[in-house]
Amino acid sequence: MYVLSTLYFYIELLHKRMMFSVFYSYVHFKMIILVYTKRQYFLPLEFCMPDKIHVLIADDEPLNLELMEEILEDDYHVDCVTSGQACLDFLKENKPDILLLDVAMPNMNGYEVCKIIKEDEDLDLPVIFVSARGAIEDRLTGYEAGGDDYLVKPFNCNELLAKVQHMVAFINQHKELDSQLQCAQDMSMMIITNSGEVGVILNFVRKTFECNDLNSLSEAVFEALEQYDLHGTIQYFDQQETIATYDFSGIAKPVEIDLLELARSQGRIFNFNQRSIFNFENTSLLIKNMPEDEEKNGRFLDHLCMLMEGLNARFIAISQMMQVEKNAVKNKALLESTKDGMMAAQKGLELQGKKAVTISQKLIHQIEQDFLSLGLDDDQERYLVQLIESSTQEIANIYEKNEAVDEFFGQMVEELK
Repeated sequence: MYVLSTLYFYIELLHKRMMFSVFYSYVHFKMIILVYTKRQYFLPLEFCMPDKIHVLIADDEPLNLELMEEILEDDYHVDCVTSGQACLDFLKENKPDILLLDVAMPNMNGYEVCKIIKEDEDLDLPVIFVSARGAIEDRLTGYEAGGDDYLVKPFNCNELLAKVQHMVAFINQHKELDSQLQCAQDMSMMIITNSGEVGVILNFVRKTFECNDLNSLSEAVFEALEQYDLHGTIQYFDQQETIATYDFSGIAKPVEIDLLELARSQGRIFNFNQRSIFNFENTSLLIKNMPEDEEKNGRFLDHLCMLMEGLNARFIAISQMMQVEKNAVKNKALLESTKDGMMAAQKGLELQGKKAVTISQKLIHQIEQDFLSLGLDDDQERYLVQLIESSTQEIANIYEKNEAVDEFFGQMVEELK
C-alpha cells in the first residue's frame, strides 16, 4: 500500500516538475532554472525569505528528495543534495539550520557524514537521521555519531513536519539559552571589570588617609586616573576663591584654570565632547579624554563621582588641619608675646621698687644734711625725720605688697615657657 501511494505521489510530482521546470522569482525579479534531470538543484539563498528556516536534505534517492521537499517547501527554504560528500561541500559555502540526513548512502553513509559535521566547531547544525532502519541499535549508532533526532521510513507528511517543527523549537530554545548564557557572561565580565575599576577607587580612598597636604592628595588622584588611562586637572577652592590648581602633566594651562572656575556653576557633571568636569563643594576635576564607548563612559562617570566624593572630603579635612595648624602658630606667637610682656612688666616693677627706695634714702640723707642750715631745734628735727621715715616706710610697704603681683607674673611666665 505504501509503495503504491508513494508511487502515485511521485507520478503527480513528476508531472508538476516537468510542467514548471522554469519559473521566475518575483522577490528578486530574476530567473531561476531548475535542472530536473540531475535532481540536485539549489535555490540561491537570497531567494529564501529571511524569516524562513533553511533545511538541507541529503539522500541518494531522488524520489525521497522530491517527497520531503514537497512536504516542507511551503514553510521552509529547502535545498537538496544526493550524497554525503555533496552535503559536506554544500556546508562549506552555506549554513542551513537543519539537516535531514539519510543513513544508507554509497561511499559515505550518514553516520560518517554526521561525525565529520560534529567535529567542526564552526558548524552548529542539528541532524535528523532519516532511515528505514529504526532498531534500537541503529538509533544508538546515530546518537553516538552526534545525531539530534531519528525519523524512520516510511513516514507520513505530518510525522516529518512534526520532527522538523520540534527541531525548530529545539533550535529556538538553544538560541535562547545561548543568548542567556552570553548575557550572563557579559554580565560576569562587566561585574569583574566593574569590581576592578571600583577597586581603584577603594585604593584611592585608603591612600587619601595618608595625605596631609594638597600635593600628596593630588598625586593620589593622578595615580588613580592613570589606572583608568585618564588625564585630568584638579582645582581646589574655598567660597569660590581658588586655592590651587594641579595638572597631571605638572603645570596647568591658564585656559584650563579659567575653564574650571567658570564651570563651577554648570552642575555636578558638565560634559563637552570627550571632556567632563566634575564639580563638588570645594573641588573640581577636569577629565580631558573620557572614553568614547558609551557603556565605559557611563561606568567612568559613576567611578569618578565616587572618587570626587573622597577627594572633596579629604580636602575639607586637610583644610581644617591646616587651619588648626595656622591657629596654633598664631596662638604660639601670642603666647610668646604675652610671656615677653609679663617678664618685662615684672622686671619693671622690680626696678621701680628699687628706684623708689633709693630716692627715699637719698631724700632722708639730704634732709639730715640740711637740718643745720635751717636752724631747727631738736624737736622740730625729730618731727621732720619721723615724718619722712614714716612716708618712706609707707612707700616701701606699697612695693612689698606688689610682690604678690610679681609672684603671679613669675608663675605665668613659667607656664608659658
